Amino acid sequence: MTCFVLKLWRADLRVPLHYNGDALLHAMFIRGIIDNGWFWQNPFLGAPGGLKMYDFPAVDTSAAILIWLISIFSANAIVVLNIFYLLTFPLITISSLYVFRHFNLPYVPSLFSSLLYTFLPYHFMRDESHLFLSAYYSIPLVVMVLLWLTTEKLRLVPSILICVLVGSTGIYYPFFSCFLFLVAGASGALTRKTLRPLVTAAILIAATFTTVAINLSPSLVYLYRHGNAGVTKRDPIGAEIYALKVTQLVLPVTGHRVRLLNHLKDSYNKNIEMTETDAVTLGFIGTVGFLVLLALLLDRRRTIPLLSDLSILNIFAVLLGTVGGISSLFAVLVSAGLRSYNRISVFIAFFSLFAIAIGLDQLYCRRVKTRHAQIVFYVVVAVVLLLGVLDQTTRHFVPDYATIKAEFLNDEHFIQQVEGSVVSRGMIFQLPYVPFPEHPHVNKMVDYDHLRGYIHSDGLYWSYGAMKNREGDLWLQRVAALPNEELLQTLSLAGFSGVYLDRNGYEDHGAAKEAELAAALQSQPLVSGNGRLIFFNLADYTRRLQGRYSDAEWQARQEQALHPIMLEWKGGFSGFESGDGKTWRWCSSEGELRIYNTLPRARTVSLEMWFASGHEQPSDLFLSGLISEQLRVNSTPSFYSQTVTAPPGESVVSFRSTAKRVEAPLDSRFLVFRVENFKLTELQK
Repeated sequence: MTCFVLKLWRADLRVPLHYNGDALLHAMFIRGIIDNGWFWQNPFLGAPGGLKMYDFPAVDTSAAILIWLISIFSANAIVVLNIFYLLTFPLITISSLYVFRHFNLPYVPSLFSSLLYTFLPYHFMRDESHLFLSAYYSIPLVVMVLLWLTTEKLRLVPSILICVLVGSTGIYYPFFSCFLFLVAGASGALTRKTLRPLVTAAILIAATFTTVAINLSPSLVYLYRHGNAGVTKRDPIGAEIYALKVTQLVLPVTGHRVRLLNHLKDSYNKNIEMTETDAVTLGFIGTVGFLVLLALLLDRRRTIPLLSDLSILNIFAVLLGTVGGISSLFAVLVSAGLRSYNRISVFIAFFSLFAIAIGLDQLYCRRVKTRHAQIVFYVVVAVVLLLGVLDQTTRHFVPDYATIKAEFLNDEHFIQQVEGSVVSRGMIFQLPYVPFPEHPHVNKMVDYDHLRGYIHSDGLYWSYGAMKNREGDLWLQRVAALPNEELLQTLSLAGFSGVYLDRNGYEDHGAAKEAELAAALQSQPLVSGNGRLIFFNLADYTRRLQGRYSDAEWQARQEQALHPIMLEWKGGFSGFESGDGKTWRWCSSEGELRIYNTLPRARTVSLEMWFASGHEQPSDLFLSGLISEQLRVNSTPSFYSQTVTAPPGESVVSFRSTAKRVEAPLDSRFLVFRVENFKLTELQK
């Protein structure tokens, strides 16, 4: 059935089903596991320093183990990626079928609901872009434990093992499981008039939390030692933006095969801001189960206890995930680290289809009395199953195999040309500079586009991928902002073999930057077949540059290139902005400039910048720390310069302004003053 829905006969497993955005990130994770044995460190990215993933632990341990096992049979990262994704379909079916059969449901209703659960729109919309969310085979097992908690059939050891499994699936599924353990424990305690279910729930929550902590322990230890770099920023509003919407649950899938239903969904989509919540659609059959569970909340007789327990779990799942629900309170009062609460829909879907399986069992027991009726029942179930899968899937779920393959092979051929033109194990500097991870589009470049080079190469080291706000990233950010000639000199001194440029990252399609590089290097670049990617070899330029210096001078300049003075704007400072020939950073009333000297000796630097507030009325700007100064600033930029000595390690310049906030109705930031055209120059002794 997977083959039919995705039309896999058109696919080539050596080409990814999706080749952009987060799909590239997951291909990188898998390639990293194959190249390095695990995912925490990858020396082939973030050159020259390498990538350390501790600030962004985005790989699920259970999935990584399965990926590692698959990689024993194939060293091709894309093949492993595709096999893992396709393997999630039978694994989800088997897991669901096991749980339904465990509760003594007949095989046919169990298989019916298992297949519908496997072919949720969620599965296809997450696809290889949200690869680990697609691997939701642990959810049915968690639901089994939840139902054990609400009854007297709890099996502690298997339950803890399942907690270990779900605790190894990232953050979201363990968090939702723990919340529902608490609900199930409270429900069981109230129903049976004993605290035992609640105590057991606490044990299961502790087991899940401990597993999550163990899996994240390398990251936690690293953060303790090196501090939080603020790689991912989450605000409480995220819990509202990415919340569950009941409307999205019950409306048909976007792109529905039936024109009328597709028009209905399109008319809804036009009036809302589309987020990943579109993936939560239950389909018609799942919606029926969902509505039945809601209706059963009014049934005080508990005619079918299993359904009553599912209805309680279902409504609390909705209350947690929905807009303005428990999730919003949690984001405000506890932590905004989680934001995509719509992902609890995969639990709601299983509750709903569980209800459908029970309903089919009841129908069979009450109505099917003869052999002829059995045959009719099975035929009807098979037809409804087919219609249900068609209802939950659309033609849009089928990847554009031909287009993806053409683009993939174009990049592969280009990277092979790059590899053939440079020394083995060469370092490649990538332009434009793009922070890693989680960064908005840079012109036509989407996030993680720079990973194409690594995915296709065999032994080259790539500059993209240094962890955001860490030393390697600060180095890349600084170097990429250098004037053209200084950029090339720094790269040559640092040992880079070439410059790779993605034209989609520039408003002018890279024309100006390409012309500057070609003139400075006195050579023309390699160009990919589709004209998007170009590569300049630095070998000749480096030889010419090296001829200008003695060996001692070259080594001294290498040291300076690899260990420059680096900067980090913290506190109230906003991101780097540019336009009309100048650059700037806005700040709230307070902020910090952290200066990192990575050499074991003091260095003298010149700081130049312009200060401006948002009002004509002058205000005070206080500088403290490495600099002690009081300035008068207004809306007209005023120039400031200072020569300072930066000791080894970290130094701080603190800013505090008395200016009033700038009124910017369309900007949620707290804007008070800005620093323009900042420049740091190291002064040679």
